[in-house]
Amino acid sequence: MNRAWQSMTFNYGPGLKGRAYTEEEDAFLVCMMHHHGYGAAERIRMDIRRAWQFRFDWFFKSRNATEIQKRCDGLIKVLERENDEIERKELEAEKKAAAREEAQQVVMEETAQANTSTPVANGGDNVIEVS
Repeated sequence: MNRAWQSMTFNYGPGLKGRAYTEEEDAFLVCMMHHHGYGAAERIRMDIRRAWQFRFDWFFKSRNATEIQKRCDGLIKVLERENDEIERKELEAEKKAAAREEAQQVVMEETAQANTSTPVANGGDNVIEVS
């Protein structure tokens, strides 16, 4: 978690376009929620006030615990939506891989079946099946 908030990105979606918080602030909030636990808005507020990287960010530093908790709730929704999307894509990829594997198996079985039941002419009149 050490400095993880510096490289964290969010896919906010259409609902949070006009947000007042920066991505850096949001990442800091998520990391502090991880560190202190959900619902520890007062501790997070104190960490914001002590954080050197926000020393000139008066908007962020002046938020009260209720506002911080509301923002944390919104961020959790964003992260849950993002995780649901990732899980959905992984499930689709697994289904495609399973379907592809099943199709290859069917082709292999048909090829094997065609090779075992191919008639071979012997002397013109008799037909022998090769197994």
